Amino acid sequence: MSKLLSYVVFSFTILTTSFAFNEKDTVCPVSGEKIKGSKIKAEYKNGSVSFCTESCKMDFTKNSKKYATLGNYQLVSTGQYVQTNCPVTGRKLKKKSKNPKIVSINNKEVELCCGGCMKKTSKMAETEKFDFLFSDKALKKGFKVASK
Repeated sequence: MSKLLSYVVFSFTILTTSFAFNEKDTVCPVSGEKIKGSKIKAEYKNGSVSFCTESCKMDFTKNSKKYATLGNYQLVSTGQYVQTNCPVTGRKLKKKSKNPKIVSINNKEVELCCGGCMKKTSKMAETEKFDFLFSDKALKKGFKVASK
Protein backbone atom coordinates (compact mmCIF):
# COMPACT_ATOMS: atom_id res chain seq x y z
CA MET A 1 0.00 0.00 0.00
CA SER A 2 2.81 2.43 0.85
CA LYS A 3 4.44 1.71 -2.52
CA LEU A 4 1.18 2.60 -4.28
CA LEU A 5 0.88 5.78 -2.24
CA SER A 6 4.45 6.82 -3.07
CA TYR A 7 3.79 6.27 -6.80
CA VAL A 8 0.60 8.34 -6.60
CA VAL A 9 2.39 11.19 -4.81
CA PHE A 10 5.33 11.01 -7.23
CA SER A 11 3.04 10.87 -10.28
CA PHE A 12 1.08 13.86 -9.05
CA THR A 13 4.30 15.80 -8.49
CA ILE A 14 5.70 14.84 -11.88
CA LEU A 15 2.50 15.53 -13.80
CA THR A 16 1.85 18.90 -12.15
CA THR A 17 5.38 20.25 -12.53
CA SER A 18 6.86 21.44 -15.79
CA PHE A 19 10.48 20.44 -16.25
CA ALA A 20 13.39 22.08 -17.96
CA PHE A 21 15.91 19.41 -17.12
CA ASN A 22 19.50 20.22 -16.49
CA GLU A 23 21.82 20.04 -13.50
CA LYS A 24 20.35 23.25 -12.13
CA ASP A 25 16.68 22.31 -12.40
CA THR A 26 15.56 18.75 -11.65
CA VAL A 27 13.44 16.67 -9.26
CA CYS A 28 14.52 14.99 -6.02
CA PRO A 29 14.06 11.22 -6.48
CA VAL A 30 12.94 10.80 -2.85
CA SER A 31 10.57 13.70 -2.18
CA GLY A 32 9.56 14.60 -5.74
CA GLU A 33 10.34 18.26 -4.98
CA LYS A 34 11.63 20.44 -7.78
CA ILE A 35 15.20 21.48 -7.01
CA LYS A 36 17.49 24.00 -8.61
CA GLY A 37 21.25 23.86 -8.43
CA SER A 38 21.38 21.54 -5.44
CA LYS A 39 24.81 20.91 -4.01
CA ILE A 40 23.49 17.83 -2.18
CA LYS A 41 24.48 14.89 -4.38
CA ALA A 42 25.32 11.21 -4.23
CA GLU A 43 27.25 9.12 -6.69
CA TYR A 44 24.99 6.59 -8.37
CA LYS A 45 25.66 4.25 -11.32
CA ASN A 46 28.63 6.23 -12.69
CA GLY A 47 26.67 9.45 -12.37
CA SER A 48 25.47 11.89 -9.77
CA VAL A 49 21.96 12.24 -8.36
CA SER A 50 20.80 15.51 -6.74
CA PHE A 51 18.56 15.85 -3.68
CA CYS A 52 16.60 18.61 -1.99
CA THR A 53 17.84 17.76 1.53
CA GLU A 54 20.50 15.72 3.30
CA SER A 55 17.67 13.59 4.70
CA CYS A 56 16.56 12.63 1.18
CA LYS A 57 20.16 11.82 0.27
CA MET A 58 20.42 9.54 3.32
CA ASP A 59 17.12 7.80 2.49
CA PHE A 60 18.27 7.23 -1.09
CA THR A 61 21.69 5.97 -0.04
CA LYS A 62 20.21 3.57 2.54
CA ASN A 63 17.63 2.17 0.13
CA SER A 64 18.68 3.00 -3.43
CA LYS A 65 16.80 -0.05 -4.72
CA LYS A 66 13.51 1.52 -3.58
CA TYR A 67 14.29 4.74 -5.47
CA ALA A 68 16.16 3.18 -8.42
CA THR A 69 13.60 4.07 -11.08
CA LEU A 70 13.51 7.69 -9.94
CA GLY A 71 17.30 7.85 -9.71
CA ASN A 72 17.61 6.31 -13.18
CA TYR A 73 15.17 8.85 -14.55
CA GLN A 74 17.24 11.70 -13.10
CA LEU A 75 20.39 10.26 -14.70
CA VAL A 76 18.66 10.14 -18.10
CA SER A 77 16.80 13.45 -17.81
CA THR A 78 19.97 15.33 -16.85
CA GLY A 79 21.92 13.85 -19.77
CA GLN A 80 24.29 11.75 -17.68
CA TYR A 81 22.94 8.68 -19.48
CA VAL A 82 21.96 8.63 -23.15
CA GLN A 83 19.69 6.25 -24.98
CA THR A 84 21.42 3.80 -27.30
CA ASN A 85 18.93 0.93 -27.62
CA CYS A 86 15.29 0.13 -27.01
CA PRO A 87 14.77 -0.04 -23.22
CA VAL A 88 12.17 -2.79 -23.72
CA THR A 89 14.08 -5.28 -25.90
CA GLY A 90 17.64 -3.98 -25.92
CA ARG A 91 17.64 -3.87 -29.74
CA LYS A 92 19.61 -1.17 -31.54
CA LEU A 93 17.55 1.80 -32.68
CA LYS A 94 17.44 2.65 -36.37
CA LYS A 95 19.36 5.84 -37.05
CA LYS A 96 17.38 8.46 -38.90
CA SER A 97 14.25 6.32 -39.01
CA LYS A 98 11.47 7.85 -41.11
CA ASN A 99 8.88 6.83 -38.54
CA PRO A 100 10.52 6.55 -35.09
CA LYS A 101 8.47 5.01 -32.29
CA ILE A 102 8.57 7.69 -29.60
CA VAL A 103 6.99 7.57 -26.16
CA SER A 104 6.88 10.84 -24.25
CA ILE A 105 6.83 10.49 -20.51
CA ASN A 106 7.25 13.45 -18.15
CA ASN A 107 8.53 15.58 -21.04
CA LYS A 108 11.27 13.05 -21.79
CA GLU A 109 11.14 11.26 -25.13
CA VAL A 110 12.12 7.61 -25.20
CA GLU A 111 12.51 5.83 -28.52
CA LEU A 112 11.34 2.26 -28.94
CA CYS A 113 12.47 -0.22 -31.60
CA CYS A 114 9.16 -1.36 -33.04
CA GLY A 115 5.40 -1.20 -33.11
CA GLY A 116 5.18 -4.13 -30.69
CA CYS A 117 7.03 -2.20 -27.99
CA MET A 118 4.95 0.87 -28.75
CA LYS A 119 1.72 -1.11 -28.45
CA LYS A 120 2.85 -2.68 -25.17
CA THR A 121 3.70 0.67 -23.56
CA SER A 122 0.62 2.45 -24.92
CA LYS A 123 -1.60 0.10 -22.88
CA MET A 124 0.12 1.08 -19.61
CA ALA A 125 -0.91 3.74 -17.13
CA GLU A 126 1.62 6.60 -16.82
CA THR A 127 3.15 5.35 -13.55
CA GLU A 128 3.46 1.81 -14.88
CA LYS A 129 5.01 3.11 -18.12
CA PHE A 130 7.45 5.24 -16.12
CA ASP A 131 8.53 2.25 -14.01
CA PHE A 132 8.80 0.09 -17.12
CA LEU A 133 10.96 2.50 -19.14
CA PHE A 134 13.30 3.63 -16.34
CA SER A 135 13.69 0.46 -14.26
CA ASP A 136 17.17 -0.96 -13.65
CA LYS A 137 16.48 -3.57 -16.33
CA ALA A 138 15.43 -0.92 -18.88
CA LEU A 139 18.41 1.30 -18.01
CA LYS A 140 20.78 -1.60 -18.61
CA LYS A 141 19.13 -2.51 -21.94
CA GLY A 142 18.56 0.93 -23.40
CA PHE A 143 20.93 3.51 -21.96
CA LYS A 144 24.63 4.05 -21.37
CA VAL A 145 26.77 6.57 -19.55
CA ALA A 146 27.16 9.70 -21.68
CA SER A 147 30.63 10.52 -22.97
CA LYS A 148 32.25 13.28 -20.99
